[in-house]
Amino acid sequence: RIWDDLLRNPLQGGAAGSRVLVTTRNAGIARQMKAAHVHEMKLLPPEDGWSLLCKKATMNAVEERDAQDLKDTGMKIVEKCGGLPLAIKTIGGVLCTRGLNRNAWEEVLRSAAWSRTGLPEGVHGALYLSYQDLPSHLKQCFLYCALFKEDYMFHGPEIVRLWIAEGFVEARGDVSLEETGEQYYIELHHRCLLQSLQPFSLDYHNYSKMHDLLRSLSHFLSRDDSLCISDVQNEWRSGAASMKLRRLSIVATETTDIQHIVSLTKQHESVRTLLVEIARGHVKDIDDYLKNFVRLRVLHLTYTKIENLPHYIGSLIHLRYLNVSCSDITELPESICNLTNLQFLILRGCDQLRHIPQGMARLFNLRVLDCTYTRLESLPCGIGRLKHLNELGGFVMNMANGTCPLEELGSLDELRYLSIYNLERACMEAEPGRDTSVLKGKQKLKNLHLHCSSTPTSDGHTEEQIEIIEKVLDVALHPPSSVVSLSLHNFFGLRYPSWMASASISSLLPNIRRLELIDCDHWPQLPPLGKLPSLEFLKIGGARAVTTIGPEFFGCEAAAASGHERERNSKHPSSSSSSSPPLMLFPRLRQLRLADMINMQVWDWVAEGFAMGRLNKLVLKNCPKLKSLPEGLIRQATCLNTLYLTDVCALKSIKGFPSVKELKLSGESDLEIVADLPALEVLYLGLFGSRNNRLPEWLAQQSFTTFQRLDVSGTTQQLVRCLQNGADWPIVKHFPIFSIEDLRGNYINYNKHSCTFDTNLVDDDAVFAAVAAAEEEEKRRRHQ
Repeated sequence: RIWDDLLRNPLQGGAAGSRVLVTTRNAGIARQMKAAHVHEMKLLPPEDGWSLLCKKATMNAVEERDAQDLKDTGMKIVEKCGGLPLAIKTIGGVLCTRGLNRNAWEEVLRSAAWSRTGLPEGVHGALYLSYQDLPSHLKQCFLYCALFKEDYMFHGPEIVRLWIAEGFVEARGDVSLEETGEQYYIELHHRCLLQSLQPFSLDYHNYSKMHDLLRSLSHFLSRDDSLCISDVQNEWRSGAASMKLRRLSIVATETTDIQHIVSLTKQHESVRTLLVEIARGHVKDIDDYLKNFVRLRVLHLTYTKIENLPHYIGSLIHLRYLNVSCSDITELPESICNLTNLQFLILRGCDQLRHIPQGMARLFNLRVLDCTYTRLESLPCGIGRLKHLNELGGFVMNMANGTCPLEELGSLDELRYLSIYNLERACMEAEPGRDTSVLKGKQKLKNLHLHCSSTPTSDGHTEEQIEIIEKVLDVALHPPSSVVSLSLHNFFGLRYPSWMASASISSLLPNIRRLELIDCDHWPQLPPLGKLPSLEFLKIGGARAVTTIGPEFFGCEAAAASGHERERNSKHPSSSSSSSPPLMLFPRLRQLRLADMINMQVWDWVAEGFAMGRLNKLVLKNCPKLKSLPEGLIRQATCLNTLYLTDVCALKSIKGFPSVKELKLSGESDLEIVADLPALEVLYLGLFGSRNNRLPEWLAQQSFTTFQRLDVSGTTQQLVRCLQNGADWPIVKHFPIFSIEDLRGNYINYNKHSCTFDTNLVDDDAVFAAVAAAEEEEKRRRHQ
């Protein structure tokens, strides 16, 4: 019905050559949509199925090799999975918990769960077996994930908070509930019951989703106590709600009457979770219907137009979780301070919220307070008494009476995440003689984000203010060694903090994996970050006072050698250096991003040692004066496979990178040479801002032996030149796959192997002339 009534007619107006791709497990749907071509996915052959099962049932290559001894049993399991990849992967997750034990594998093979009847259409018995194999606490967590809409992207910390609020996470000695919940989340990943959106990563902070068949299974298994309403009219009128309803989730639309829907649940006094997400709804408040939910533990109201919470919300004494993020809330009632069981208060993105109640210190069970991206001027006194608080986002500095001072943070020993804003107001916190960090001893702190307010220039800061902010950063906010992720934003000091300048930075910050330095515009040099032993991701944005990146960036105390001498030393190391192992700098760095460094002209490499050996992605954006990439980068960053350059205007040459597979070039550019890239497979050119309307000349000057495709985003004039009778066709025709698209949706797609050339461009000289004139006028305005 959606296709016939909603989608068919608009899509029929698509440009010539457009295609609609539909994926479905129901062949009848393809017939009803009158599909021109149906491609039926084949089941996995037995050997491929066995290979997939091995990968999912083992932890490493050694175990995968040893698993060959169980191939006879494994092939029978693969056969029972019917060649379905999802079934094989989830059963592999079950086997992984059993080890390489023949009896355990045969027990799985004989399980009665394979033949469970009554399951939803398309749900294989293997999926039910995977659920049955879960311990009881993981069963609850798995079923809870199905409350969210189809293809919902789960963020590890967010779903764990909900599990904790519902009481699913068990306390384990000194291990925090969040750490235990993190292990639950990771185990669901290992069992393939949640799918990571970053295929090669099980990082807790990455996003994941639940396969729709597993979601169908979850709805089936939790049908007696949970209801997820996405099509309100149809699902609600079908009487889907059980009298034992515990959890209600409403995925609303613009026209959904939430008050009416929830008011129909008045007989369901045992509801513990209410989840409502409205992208553009018109709910103005939470009316009397909430009074009936006296057992409510979780109230999740995100992206709503709600402006006020009722006073009586303070009587929901069982409430553990309140999330009104990205809503129109302007204030919180004082009665919210009566919710002594509240563990999570999420106000993130409430950009109309300016104050929170003074009695917040009474919420002594609070574990997370997130006020990030609100308009709060301060937090009330007493925050330091919230001893269970492990995440505090959006702590706002204010020196007025009755506001929370920086010192109160010193008593929050459970903190794992902390972000502080308006640090320029912390001037009174750096008293003479003070030598203790408020973060001292906080060895559970993993994420620290420090912000001053952004200002157009530094002219508004006096020498005294600059001195004070430098001391605040040096002393009061000296990070503990446990910190894994650190960011500094808008610091107006004239130097980087002393703990970053120290020769012992490697021991002061041994665990830093992610570091962001944004708009610290008055540091003349970058800090010695090459010594950080665990650093994997580095982003530097702004740094307008930096004109040269030199050896100091790598952590070399010796002065930079001259260009000729540095080159000679790097190729012919001295006998003294060759007698000892080379110094490893940036030993684990994988991604480096340099952005808006508008005055950087020179990037020098280190004279001795070996740097960035694991770097696989380099992004340079708006570095208009940088003239060349360092030779050392080309020689030593042998794992570099992705290179993105945007508005690196003065750069003349990119050549000699042996491992770069993906190259993206966009914006203004004076590039003359792109060559000697033996591994290059994909090239992307963003030519909207280029000074001419043709493909760059260097494209025709060499061939890339491993090259697969060229994608271009450009102007209509550039597109016209790529037609088969166009001036740039002699260049284009040699690429295996070529595509170009302009801002108006015109395109060319060319495949050399299949000899196909497809375009929606109208061959009309008058049209081309009008478009060219409009583009030239737009370009003229941009450069004025």
